[in-house]
Amino acid sequence: MLFLTGMNEDKTNNTKNQGEGDRASARRYERDVKGYVARGKEKVERAASSAKTYVEQHGDDARRAERQAARGPHAWPTFDELVARGKQWIERMRAKYAKK
Repeated sequence: MLFLTGMNEDKTNNTKNQGEGDRASARRYERDVKGYVARGKEKVERAASSAKTYVEQHGDDARRAERQAARGPHAWPTFDELVARGKQWIERMRAKYAKK
């Protein structure tokens, strides 16, 4: 039989540490998460209302932004975007060299 020195059985059971299945911490966590979600729900509802108003007023811009977001942050530009960029570049060059 192995005995650990300085360790009494009655002292080990009186600690407040409940181990991995700590129920008190789990209850606090659940309470805090519910409060966080409740606070976030109000923010989400305000943002959704604002987004709905924007989409109703600026539908084309919203659809364009949605398509661009769906492609991801590093997606290749569409053909229409390349044509638009080319036209912008030509107009800038035309304005720059027309002054001379």
